[in-house]
Amino acid sequence: MKATLLVLCGLLACSWAKTVPVRTVTYDGDRVFRCNSKEMSKTELAKIFTHDAADMWAERADGTFDVRTLSQQERGADLEAILHSTAACNMVIANVEDYIASFEASARVAAEKVNSPAAWHDDYHTYAEIYAWYQELALEHPDVLHFESTIGESGEGRLQPAVHIAGGSRTNSSRHRIYFQCQIHAREWISGATCMYIVDYLVNSYHTDTRVRELLDTIEFVVVPFTNPDGYTYTWNGDRLWRKNRRINAGSTCRGVDQNRNYNSHWNEGGSSSNPCSETYHGPGPASEPETQNTQNYFRENFPIVGAIDWHSYSQLILRPWGYTSQDSPDESRLSSLGSTMRSLILSVHGMSYTSQKSIGLYPTSGTASDWFYDYEANEGNPFRAAGYTVELRDTGRYGFLLPPTEIIPTGQEMIPAVLEFAESLTRDPLTN
Repeated sequence: MKATLLVLCGLLACSWAKTVPVRTVTYDGDRVFRCNSKEMSKTELAKIFTHDAADMWAERADGTFDVRTLSQQERGADLEAILHSTAACNMVIANVEDYIASFEASARVAAEKVNSPAAWHDDYHTYAEIYAWYQELALEHPDVLHFESTIGESGEGRLQPAVHIAGGSRTNSSRHRIYFQCQIHAREWISGATCMYIVDYLVNSYHTDTRVRELLDTIEFVVVPFTNPDGYTYTWNGDRLWRKNRRINAGSTCRGVDQNRNYNSHWNEGGSSSNPCSETYHGPGPASEPETQNTQNYFRENFPIVGAIDWHSYSQLILRPWGYTSQDSPDESRLSSLGSTMRSLILSVHGMSYTSQKSIGLYPTSGTASDWFYDYEANEGNPFRAAGYTVELRDTGRYGFLLPPTEIIPTGQEMIPAVLEFAESLTRDPLTN
């Protein structure tokens, strides 16, 4: 692949030539608190979870959650007063600016090493670099990988590409398909990095690994690398901790919609906000965002889909439907069993413990991608019902959204056996619609 990359350098600006993040937003005074929901009243929890200055970083299976306070704003001071008033919350990061600076220092060190395609997974990469990398991989492996330049444009006009991974004859439209989408929350960089690792592994193992070859000769993986290209770009040149897309919200100075509350599945039925300043703002209506519309349409265009994963971080969780209700899904037993198997396979690689549970076991959510993947509206016309999951990757809070580049490869490695089992299981025995 290196020779091909060198030839393409002039055309694609050498996607492996590393870019270092440059941000314009500072976080002096912002703090992160860790709270135990099991030691708090419903009233206390409601005050925190509905506060428009609360930036929820993680919710864990043990009942603890991390919340960042926007201390430079008056509403942030009000939230801090609430957090300080309960013994169930303790400060774990005294100054987020120092936390970010430490990550940036590690990024500069990693950037010095990433000067060849062999070191690609040793660091994170920009939108332009990633786009070019997928193009190059497809040129190098045309028998396995097909690059779709765009499934539509984002709100700011960026292309949302897709890749298809399959061996053998590509004319079989009845192949079962596995659908992955990545980077829906801008700051969760390990999401996109893990998707690249998985794609790279599948493509480069096709001719050397019998299991992968047999799988790819039978099914097709469809991967959308950028569910939120505008937000992701902004984390590189503006606000490293930005979560939403970059919609200009009419009548508000606050920008962005949480795309993972914007899907057309029980939209605005809990666990989201109507306040444009909230990190969980669900938008003015279901599927109001062009990025959401693009991914929903592309999902439907690629039936028959038997399974789908929306990749996130952090907390090390394997989440299944539903997020909007505590009622079991029609396939609860099967989805629970598959989640538990994936958990065991992940654990077997590097000893990292993930928790498999229903999404609402953490907190209510609605309008999420994984619920939509599984829901009736998404699967109308699909011969099967797609098993929809959210996977929250490393870690459990030591680094959070600023997972060091050294964690990229081990995170990808531990996902491989789970991904293979996910695809094989749902191909053998797909859910009926």
